[in-house]
Amino acid sequence: MSAVAAVAGVSRPTVYRWFPTKAHLLAAITEYESERFAGGLRSAVGAQRSSRRKLDAALRYVVTYLDGSLGVGAISVDTEFALQSLACSLEPQSETLATLLGDALAEVPAVRVRALTRQQAAEMFLRLAYSHYLMPHPEPEVMLTAMRSFAGLVGGAVTRAAG
Repeated sequence: MSAVAAVAGVSRPTVYRWFPTKAHLLAAITEYESERFAGGLRSAVGAQRSSRRKLDAALRYVVTYLDGSLGVGAISVDTEFALQSLACSLEPQSETLATLLGDALAEVPAVRVRALTRQQAAEMFLRLAYSHYLMPHPEPEVMLTAMRSFAGLVGGAVTRAAG
């Protein structure tokens, strides 16, 4: 709560006035981040016409989203709180990803052969992005290429055009 107060430029009592517990603060952050995630993802995939391009744009978005929203050092300020925030965000963000991508997730080979549902594929992509946030690769494009490969996008025009 002290770190939140410092970043917000207010006193701790002011933070506690609006958020009496860490749980209240976590709930508010989760709701805010879910809305932000959905808006950004909607913009990223909405500009694309084909399913493959939508999927590719979504993968790029999820790989870069956490660094841009939480910041690279946020995990070190309060590790437990940051991990709780990620855990609480996983389900709503997975639902958003699956909903906004819809049929585009059928491009994923594991979905096409029914080894995974669209919802499971969406969650897996987010878990990979979360792991990249927690243990970043020095070159995010390497992670993105691996995710594109799993999604069945490597080698196609999408990778060349978007990468």
